[in-house]
Amino acid sequence: MAIWKERYDGVEEMKVAVMGCVVNGPGESKHANLGISLPGTFEEPVAPVYVDGRLSTTLRGDAIVAEFIGILNRYVDSHYAPLVPSSDEQPVLA
Repeated sequence: MAIWKERYDGVEEMKVAVMGCVVNGPGESKHANLGISLPGTFEEPVAPVYVDGRLSTTLRGDAIVAEFIGILNRYVDSHYAPLVPSSDEQPVLA
């Protein structure tokens, strides 16, 4: 979030639900911009992902974390406007 706040307007309002329970997680995830319900210990590596309250995809396997980070980055890129540098940060053109 610290990096996104420097680059995107309004991103600090984004709600992300990272739940450790596939039973209660979907309900909590429906109230967030992005949500994931992670499997518990010894459970099959399956994680439903919710985007804006709706089931978007189900991640499977050992790359769940990396895939979810990709989903997060794409969401931020597509839903939040990049900040425009202030005039004192813009290069001077000759």
